[in-house]
Amino acid sequence: MNEQEFDRLWRESTAATFAPTEEEENLCSYAQHFAVFAEGLVREEARGPTHIGVNQKMLLVTKKCFEWRAVVPTGHRDRISKRSHTCIFHVFERLFMQLKALELSLAPPMLFLPPPPSPPAPPPATPEYLGITLGEVLGEE
Repeated sequence: MNEQEFDRLWRESTAATFAPTEEEENLCSYAQHFAVFAEGLVREEARGPTHIGVNQKMLLVTKKCFEWRAVVPTGHRDRISKRSHTCIFHVFERLFMQLKALELSLAPPMLFLPPPPSPPAPPPATPEYLGITLGEVLGEE
């Protein structure tokens, strides 16, 4: 494969569009409403990610997920299986992983162990007093 052929294939592959997956098409009504809210937060942070912004969005998405979990019908609260439909947990997991990818793009994990910190400096030496003389000493001039 020469360079021109590679460039042509690369342009074709990056211009491809993908059809929505089955997961996106099979969202329950609760997951659809939660996705609209949470995807807006992720999109907003993706424009200009910062460490503080990503952490705040992660916290907010987690908080909202548990708030939604408390009020949705019982059949939707602990649904982890995707057999019948995709529920709020799946939306939460997908968006949380997107935020995690943003976080890792800002500060990738260390690939080595950092050197151990240097030991603390020893405390300064305290002066040693042999005694205090008050008054005159007999026998000394």
